[in-house]
Amino acid sequence: MNPILVQDFLEISYRADLDLLVGRWLRPVELPEMQLGYQLLLDAAQVGSCRRWLLDVRRRQNTHQVGAHWMLTTWLPQLEPRLGGRTRLAYLLAPVYLRDEAADAAFPTLAYFADKPYVAERFTEENAAITWLSA
Repeated sequence: MNPILVQDFLEISYRADLDLLVGRWLRPVELPEMQLGYQLLLDAAQVGSCRRWLLDVRRRQNTHQVGAHWMLTTWLPQLEPRLGGRTRLAYLLAPVYLRDEAADAAFPTLAYFADKPYVAERFTEENAAITWLSA
């Protein structure tokens, strides 16, 4: 799996065997870098119409409220028009982040995604995330 794009804060690669876009955040980021990173991920996914993403945010730290708002109102609505179907986003987090109340408040519940052209879930193990993405 060779990287298709590397920034100092994000590495993007594609797993052809699973038809999976992988984004690995390499360090903590500020909001403008987070926004740029997600736009780069969407651009990379659009090339192959890839709608299954593994997002490794263990080194990035969790999104704050402003970043979560931007994702819900600006970025996520771009997925379906650009990728042509329901996108699955698996977030790989360090276990400590699942205990972060502010992060939990920023991440929508599973019910939020019921009628959306995208769905997201959080994981602490990569194999579990890949299994969910493949379902």
